[in-house]
Amino acid sequence: MLSSKGFSILLLVSLLLLTSCGEQLPRGCPPLCIEANLRMRELNGVNFENANLVGVSLAGSELNDANLRGALLSGADLHNASLIRADLSGANLHGANLSNANLTRAILDGADLSGADLSRATLTGVDLTQNVTLTAITLNGARLIGAKLWGVDLKGTQLVGADLRGANLVGANLAGATLGDQANSIGALLNGADLRGVELSGANLSHVHLAGSDLARAHLDDIATFDTEFSGTNLIKVDLTGAKLEVSNFSGAKLESANLSGAQLRGVLMNGADLDNANLQNVKLQQIQYSSMAEQSAVGVELRGVSYNQATQWPTGYLPPAGAATQ
Repeated sequence: MLSSKGFSILLLVSLLLLTSCGEQLPRGCPPLCIEANLRMRELNGVNFENANLVGVSLAGSELNDANLRGALLSGADLHNASLIRADLSGANLHGANLSNANLTRAILDGADLSGADLSRATLTGVDLTQNVTLTAITLNGARLIGAKLWGVDLKGTQLVGADLRGANLVGANLAGATLGDQANSIGALLNGADLRGVELSGANLSHVHLAGSDLARAHLDDIATFDTEFSGTNLIKVDLTGAKLEVSNFSGAKLESANLSGAQLRGVLMNGADLDNANLQNVKLQQIQYSSMAEQSAVGVELRGVSYNQATQWPTGYLPPAGAATQ
């Protein structure tokens, strides 16, 4: 038998629990949660399937393993939210704020992320290949290590400082994308990424790290680089026509059958690069002139130790490096 004092304590605890549960979600939510204030809530595993969460504030909330299939989240504030393993398949996240959100292993099949802000968000291991709409998305500083992005449409996307190491971007469209910021010396990390056949025409690759990545048959025409790292990169049959390559490192890169016709090379290192069958017509290849140990001049290229063959096309009147030709 409980004493009157013990019963009072039990009643108080029960009331507190009921009050706490009532504060988690307002009456009628779900399914109707339009513009509700759900900031800093613990909502792990909650079922929001097909719920109307337009304009809702879930900033800083925990939604790990939550069911958000088909939910309407357009304009929602989810910055700093934790959505680990959350199911967002078919959800409408148009214009949502997901900056700094943790979406590790979240399910986004068929989700609409157009216009969403995913700056500095964590998307480690996320699959964005299953009919995910990514139009006008912002991914500056996002963590996309090992993400599946093959064939996705990311035209014009902001990816400055994004971490895409080891990501699969085979056949993806990043034409006109901004991956680097020359003024602030920030660039995306793409070391070891699979970029075969990727479309990067007109992209800004300033300060981007591509060492060890695979860019075979990629379209890099009219790109702009500055302090970009291509050392050891596979650039076989890549299209670099009209590219503006400035103060960038292509040492040890595989450039067999690459097309650099009309490219501008300023302060570029190509030491030890493979130029078999490459097209270098209309490229200025004067030697770099160093004004100091740390500074390169605005023009010039270094070709020490490059390999090439009889099919390599050099600029008219240019005398290739002696003793480097391969049969």
